[in-house]
Amino acid sequence: MGEIFTSLQGEGPLLGRRQVFVRLSGCSLGCSYCDTRAYLRRTEICRLEIAPGLRTFVDLRNPLTVDMVTECVKLHASPEVHSVSITGGEPLEQPGFTETLAGELKSLGMRVYLETNGFSFDLFSLIVRHIDIAAIDVKLPGTVRCSRDQCDRIIENELACLKRSSEMGIYTIAKVVVLQDTEEHDMERICREMPHVDAIVIQPVYGQIISELKLLALHSIAARHLGAERAMVIPQMHRALHIL
Repeated sequence: MGEIFTSLQGEGPLLGRRQVFVRLSGCSLGCSYCDTRAYLRRTEICRLEIAPGLRTFVDLRNPLTVDMVTECVKLHASPEVHSVSITGGEPLEQPGFTETLAGELKSLGMRVYLETNGFSFDLFSLIVRHIDIAAIDVKLPGTVRCSRDQCDRIIENELACLKRSSEMGIYTIAKVVVLQDTEEHDMERICREMPHVDAIVIQPVYGQIISELKLLALHSIAARHLGAERAMVIPQMHRALHIL
């Protein structure tokens, strides 16, 4: 476990909703644009915010149990909270813990928002019945350090996760991070193969200037394949607002 805190959702169509964030540590992909590099490896300490918005933390020694994490989430629960975001790191790399935690939160009447890179359809399938909202990355070529065959396998799993999530009636968000050198034909390929989703978010990587013309071109591809109501360009607003 990496940290537990309250903030505003800074990405995608739930932008600005208040959430309790439960950040797991550990991720093996190492995307070039990762903004949580401190949690790529398992951590000895979990930071717990002592009260919502104070940004004062206490250190808890890992491993934490599901019951301990649930009690920490309860400290931050309030009528203003839209949902609990289980994020990372990568939650699918701890599937048993994530499944049990999501199930416990659901049993308490909390909405569960899973943010995942979707690298494993099999692991996602273990968890999906406990999820209300799924935000699943779709990695374009050049964003992950891997061979073309490995990248293709990751994309295949991500698309399968999106399909399963949508079929189960979960609010399903596909997040596509784009770089300065993202090729339109790569976006075309992804959108052509993408199943029905509730939203496809084109997210310009933080710190790069991507021309409006390029963003409009990428948006046009997404809108043509998935619908103008579902296609959107949204930057990382939590970075712009300097919030967690």
